[in-house]
Amino acid sequence: MNIESLITLGYYVSSIAFLLATIISAGAARTFGKSALGSIFSYLCIGTGIFFIITVFQTLGSDFFGISHESVDIWWHLMFYLALFSYFFGFKALVGLASGNVEGGFIGKEKQWGLLALILLVTIFVIPSSAEGAVQAYLASPLAQLGLHHFLAFIVAGVVGSYLLSVKKDIGQIGIAVASPFILAVWSFSLQHLWELVTESWGVITLTGEQIEGVERIFLTISALCIIYAVIRLKAFAKK
Repeated sequence: MNIESLITLGYYVSSIAFLLATIISAGAARTFGKSALGSIFSYLCIGTGIFFIITVFQTLGSDFFGISHESVDIWWHLMFYLALFSYFFGFKALVGLASGNVEGGFIGKEKQWGLLALILLVTIFVIPSSAEGAVQAYLASPLAQLGLHHFLAFIVAGVVGSYLLSVKKDIGQIGIAVASPFILAVWSFSLQHLWELVTESWGVITLTGEQIEGVERIFLTISALCIIYAVIRLKAFAKK
């Protein structure tokens, strides 16, 4: 099997895994309804669903949207930030549940967040061609040459993973059940973007585009499988 076939296989494995995790978390959100657990699963479902939508966006590609290949990269990074914010809100809600603070914070606000996320996603799918000039201006700027969009993704994912690690001891048995796989998943996302930064933007490591994407798919597959495992464990723990 050549590298192109392996990349394609990695794409399908990660995409199916993200879709499966979205379905599992959506089912759990419906099961627990209007509760703290329902809120947590809703945030996780939205975030994971966005990761799946990213794969759809990438599959449609530059020709479909009438933009450059480099512009596709910018738009899916925006969706990536959105997904990580949803995860962060879910983790905050998890902390609220563990601390007994179910009346404040992010618990019960998942519908508002879901609506905002939907509006932003629809916008991202609708405006790329009309915003191509602005995106190209950014791509030609020193900030893009330094890899700002990769760096922001690396930092955001690292911060979200570090936050969950810092509160792991505060969420008791729930933390023991799900924190580690979620941390691994989010930090794999962070490493994916660090990899993009040092290869695509900084050129520290010189490889072909296929080789770079092949390593990215490894990180994405690790993240997707960890998310499935974490969601299943959280769902099983919640039913006890």
